[in-house]
Amino acid sequence: MDYKEIAKEILENNYLAGVRALADDEEYKVGDYCRDSYEWDLENDCSTYHTTGEIANGTCATFIETEQFKTDDWETELIENIKKALEANKERYGDKQVIVVSKQVNNDGMFDPGEIRLVNAKVIAVLD
Repeated sequence: MDYKEIAKEILENNYLAGVRALADDEEYKVGDYCRDSYEWDLENDCSTYHTTGEIANGTCATFIETEQFKTDDWETELIENIKKALEANKERYGDKQVIVVSKQVNNDGMFDPGEIRLVNAKVIAVLD
C-alpha cells in the first residue's frame, strides 16, 4: 500500500476519510461503494443486523484526521494519521480493512469515540 498516494488522493479531493473493518459478508474493490452500516441495538447490546435490521445513514469507520496539521509537512502527518487509524481499527475489529472516503458525513445518532459515519463511502484502498 502506498500511503503517500492515499494521503495525496484524500487531500487533493478534500475527502473525509476512515478505516472500515469489513463484516464477513462484505467484499470490496477499489472504487466500490460500501453498504450502509447497521445501527447498534442498545437494549440487546448487538448490531441491529441481528435484531431489527435498522441501518445507519452511512458507513461507519474509524476516523482519519485530515484537517488539523501541526507542521507544514502535511503529507507525513497524514500518513501517520492513516497508520494510527489502521492500527486502532485493527485492534478493535480485525484484519479485513479498507480505507473509505466521502464528502459528506451523517452526524445523527450515537457514535463510538473516533468513529465517523460516511455517506456514500467509496473505497480507495483495500488492505491485504
